[in-house]
Amino acid sequence: MLAVTLAATACVGRTSSTTADDGARIIRFLHSQPTGTFSAAIKLFESQHPDVRVEEQPVPFDDLNAQVQARVGAQDPSIDVFAADPPRVPSQASRGFLTDVSDDAQAIGQAVVKPALDSVSWNGKVWAYPLWTSSSFLFYNRDLLAKAGVQEPGPAAPDRLTWEQVVEQGRKAQQSGARYALGFDQVDRYFQLQPLLASAGAGDGLTGAGGLWPDVDDAGWRRVMDWYAGLHSSRLAPRGISPQQMPEVFASGQLAYFVGGPGRIGQFLKTKGLNFGMAPHPYFAGGKPVTPTDSWAVGVSRYSSHPRDARAFARFLSLDSAGALATTGKQTLPPANKVAYDRYVAQTVRDGGRSVTGFQELLTHELDTTARHRPRTVGYVDFETTINKTFSDIRNGADVPESLRAAQEQLGQLLQRYRDLDPAGHS
Repeated sequence: MLAVTLAATACVGRTSSTTADDGARIIRFLHSQPTGTFSAAIKLFESQHPDVRVEEQPVPFDDLNAQVQARVGAQDPSIDVFAADPPRVPSQASRGFLTDVSDDAQAIGQAVVKPALDSVSWNGKVWAYPLWTSSSFLFYNRDLLAKAGVQEPGPAAPDRLTWEQVVEQGRKAQQSGARYALGFDQVDRYFQLQPLLASAGAGDGLTGAGGLWPDVDDAGWRRVMDWYAGLHSSRLAPRGISPQQMPEVFASGQLAYFVGGPGRIGQFLKTKGLNFGMAPHPYFAGGKPVTPTDSWAVGVSRYSSHPRDARAFARFLSLDSAGALATTGKQTLPPANKVAYDRYVAQTVRDGGRSVTGFQELLTHELDTTARHRPRTVGYVDFETTINKTFSDIRNGADVPESLRAAQEQLGQLLQRYRDLDPAGHS
């Protein structure tokens, strides 16, 4: 944390001016997306607001939360707008990092897709502007399945495979030359694994008032984590590969099946020689289909030097359909804005052809029917940090019951401080 704080302080020292040489007001945007993700949107915004300049401050995904806490938590006025992961909104709002934008609740509700407004709401107020939405699909390598004599899964919701079928068919593909049967995009991250737990009937891992009581050491979690551990111990799925590397494992033709979000479509379409298709996210036999949802939102720092300009920029990325669509050129996630969403889907279908057959209908179906939010609690950051490490330990060979017991104990201690601050458990 000391290193993060020092780095943040150094950054502030270099960029403390909030006015450009030509008199334009500077607003600074902290996020964790690849270079160029927001270039088109910023250019369009600046053309409509010639007296404002937007400066990006990108940081690695794993560093973003620490940067927000170190800088916005120190009331650093040089951060005006920052990317907000929806399940972290309650924590950031409770700490005073975010500006209350509830007066825009009606406009947001009218502009964005169904699940998005809930994702940025907490304690009866709205704290950020939805940027993108998301889901998850089963990508498959057509050539590897054909070589194994495995029938391709259908693209519609009624064609949904069970996890048991995916493993069986993936094993056949592996026996016929695929390096791995199955892999996950955000491997070891709660976003990707929560739907597995929910499909099997296990809880979200948090319970009680305000979602401040851990509930990860039970039969449901052990059952799913035993399955997850078995995938990797049997080498059906790869060990020791980071989330950042997993998409390339599929793109390079090593995986028969890959569980990932719509943001990967653009990358896969650009990969020469990759013959892929898409199918519904699997579920466990006897369970129910569940998919992840939510993506990034845009929050206005409570300590912004130019709060009106910062809010105008955040609104532009979310509520202006042209601004929202301009954010999807490089990071091909569906915009939360309804008009931009329709245009994004239509463009994806045109670009993807046979590879994305049924994408429009399936994405809309999942967002309306199977999407599940992550827990809404001020303790989410501690929960996610702890449980992601637990998932990683289990994938790489740690004992499942022992790992879950340790996580339960650690979370009990970490969440106690929130219970002490607010015994009523407001959320």
